[in-house]
Amino acid sequence: MTDTTHDPTTEANSGTLAKAFDPIAIEPAWAARWRTEPFRADASSGREPFTIVIPPPNVTGNLHLGHALDNTLIDTLIRFKRMAGFEALYLPGMDHAGISTQVVVERQLGNEGLTRFDLGREGFLNRVWDWKAESGGMILNQLTRLGVSVDWTRERFTMDEGLSRAVRAQFVRLYHEGLAYRGERIVNWDPAAQTTLSELEIDREVRKGKMTTLSYRLEDPTTPASNGDPGEIRIATVRPETIFADQAIAVHPGDERFTHLIGKQARIPLTDRSIPIIADEAVEREFGVGALKITPAHDPTDFEIGERHGLARPSVIDLHGNLAGDLVPEAFRGMERFAARKAVVAALTESGDLIEERDHDTAIGLSERTKVPVEPIVSTQWFVHMKPMAEQVLAGLDAGEVRLTPERYTKVNRDWLENIRDWNISRQLWWGHQIPAWYDDEGRVYVPDPETPDLDCDQDPRYAHLTLRRDPDVFDTWFSSNLWPFSTLGWPDTDAEDFRKFYPTQVLVTGYDILFFWVARMEMAGYHFTGQVPFSTVMLHGLYLDAKGQKMSKSKGNGIDPLELFDTYGVDACRFAFTSLSTGGQDIRHDPRRFEQGRNFTNKLWNAARFALLRLAEGVPNLTGDDALTRYVRAAVDPQEGEMLRSRDALAHLRTRPDLTTLADRWIISRLDAVTAEATAQLEEYDIGAAIRTLYSFTWDEFCDWYIEAAKPALAEGRLGTLATLKAVLEHILKLLHPFMPFITSELYAALGHRRQLALHSWPQPDPALHDAEATRAFDALRAAVASARSLKSELGLAPQDRLGVVVEGDLAAVVRQNARVVEGIARVTLEDTLEGRTLSAVERGVTVRAPLEGTVDVQDWLAKQRKRLAEFDKQIRQAQGKLGNEGFVARAPAEVIEEERRRVADFGAQKARLEEVLGQFA
Repeated sequence: MTDTTHDPTTEANSGTLAKAFDPIAIEPAWAARWRTEPFRADASSGREPFTIVIPPPNVTGNLHLGHALDNTLIDTLIRFKRMAGFEALYLPGMDHAGISTQVVVERQLGNEGLTRFDLGREGFLNRVWDWKAESGGMILNQLTRLGVSVDWTRERFTMDEGLSRAVRAQFVRLYHEGLAYRGERIVNWDPAAQTTLSELEIDREVRKGKMTTLSYRLEDPTTPASNGDPGEIRIATVRPETIFADQAIAVHPGDERFTHLIGKQARIPLTDRSIPIIADEAVEREFGVGALKITPAHDPTDFEIGERHGLARPSVIDLHGNLAGDLVPEAFRGMERFAARKAVVAALTESGDLIEERDHDTAIGLSERTKVPVEPIVSTQWFVHMKPMAEQVLAGLDAGEVRLTPERYTKVNRDWLENIRDWNISRQLWWGHQIPAWYDDEGRVYVPDPETPDLDCDQDPRYAHLTLRRDPDVFDTWFSSNLWPFSTLGWPDTDAEDFRKFYPTQVLVTGYDILFFWVARMEMAGYHFTGQVPFSTVMLHGLYLDAKGQKMSKSKGNGIDPLELFDTYGVDACRFAFTSLSTGGQDIRHDPRRFEQGRNFTNKLWNAARFALLRLAEGVPNLTGDDALTRYVRAAVDPQEGEMLRSRDALAHLRTRPDLTTLADRWIISRLDAVTAEATAQLEEYDIGAAIRTLYSFTWDEFCDWYIEAAKPALAEGRLGTLATLKAVLEHILKLLHPFMPFITSELYAALGHRRQLALHSWPQPDPALHDAEATRAFDALRAAVASARSLKSELGLAPQDRLGVVVEGDLAAVVRQNARVVEGIARVTLEDTLEGRTLSAVERGVTVRAPLEGTVDVQDWLAKQRKRLAEFDKQIRQAQGKLGNEGFVARAPAEVIEEERRRVADFGAQKARLEEVLGQFA
């Protein structure tokens, strides 16, 4: 990426940093810069590549929280790897979203009183392209606001020329290998959109329905009873309207109730047709009444049973969802399927064949786009035989070529691959990649030659004597996106520079919900067409849910617009929340507290940087000399000094000059190195959540709350070593936080005098030479003394700002006294040599601090108050334990309420134990 001189919205430099952090004043300028100056990856560089392709969002889509989470995690990894010296490519793009886009444009046409058929195929496709140019791709602009560091010069679209050529090459090869075939099988059908659907395009919803028990009369009325009266077998169904397509009744071969019926015939109610009773292990004995009607054309399980038993597959529901065909009694023909259900039940009641109708919750499939219940139908479609391709992936998993994190998903991935079914790849749409297959008048199939895959068969001289018509269907959208990791890099041209440099990719980041539909299919396509795994690591995250743990949807009204969160908290604060919420592939509940925590963190970081800039500005005029460390400090105020030292070089230099540094300086440098090693290791393991929590704790607690406070006396003196430490550690922290929070870190880094933007600087590396165990041990003693002093002031009922004289004892007391100004300044105490009279003590990490009782409080009154506090702790503990011991409460109360009571027991128990320890000093 070409870098230019920093031009922030607010000229943040040396004391001119705004008093308060305002993300709206800062983030847009950086977002615009990263869009217009893309992070262009160099395919000719000698650096090791690190590639992540964006999970392509739908061209119809808007940014939702799942997208924001996904792309934040990806961008965090990419920024980290780029800073770590890799040739990092984050490749953007969109999916044409066949059915979604066609529904959107057809809805527009409907508002104009038109249909796609009025425009014709070519006219309709032109209309879709016009829509795409005007309205499509909004989500990529929204991702710009998220600050993603993508290479916009490589943006791809699944319908662009190169990717369309790749999809065609895929099909041609699969067909000639015998893996792509045309056949009749059961598929998911959307009666409204008039197309087949993939499983991912179906929403599963539990609705209240009816379980209907019917009597099928046996040919021999004297046959002993099975699950009803003699001479009948009863079946249970949720779809009584499909009985006219029944081909058998199935029972489990081990169910003794029905053994004597296997092979006999039973009459279908409301008809004069009889069907056989068969045995099949797919029947669940406990479901319904133990016997199932088998309707191969209208149920996937029935279809498979029918295949095993050679049953016919007549259909009684047409493509519009109406009852149709000669098998349907005339009274029901043409009726809409759900209206027909009621009519059939009424007729069954009248005929005496209805035994029972009871309430039953039924999981139904709804078309994701049209919201219409999906209808299973038998249809002639294009399929891909997946087993051979799945075996290649399984071998790769065995060889350790693919790692899934969390690791538990490896078994899930393997199980699906081992039990994979053939894939229906054809869709009855116009928007998409039209299938390159042609048919002659006899119905024979013609597919382009693998040597000339781009030559249409109706233009091939070999078939000039034939009248060929092209298949009107298009491919399933997933049939193009399964090539995404390599089609975007130039495949099928394996000599393409990008393909040779950046494939295979390193990581795929996505939700676990598309492990089967997309991830596994990319694995299969990658191995089959390139001979290599498409990505070495699959990082799966959970679904982003609302605060109650429900999936977000427009219909529920529980969706949250990420752009509104950006406006409320700032993008960096939201990125902090997304990364910190990402833990182990678990589903994520929306928690506003995380976003508030992120906003508070950005404010804390801004204020710390502003403090540092002010102290540097005050200290620089008093610095003399022209040594590297002095010029390094001056550069924060006067950028003309140039970047004389890198922060890690400054830290290494300071480590060799103990005469320039204080104990606090040496401690923070040592801790910074340890945290750098820890966070780097966590990022290398893709444990992004752990890494941001590590950095948050260090930055807030150790740097801001401890070091800055401890450094104030030396800073007030303008001490060179402390000024340099403050600047170097702050710069180092900004580098560590940059992948997570790029906006504020870039702004503050520029404010420290750097003309080259932070994103292009190197990732800090741990340096064992910076480790200082003695300084860590000594400063921990100071922290223990402060903690003990604060605890004593609290127990004595004093305000934090009240002064208190204390005595420090123990092996490390000398270290504490040597740094008395630090302890006294932070804890607001005075270190005394001795104390008279009775004292109160607190011990922390081997450091004992004593405070006087006489002259500070009324001892007897204080003791009485403490005993009352102890009694109140006992009361609160008993109340909470009483609730937890109540079985009724535990059974009815929400999980969070029960957890709160457990926390009360633990918290009050800890306070009680400490108070008992204190009172024990006066026994």
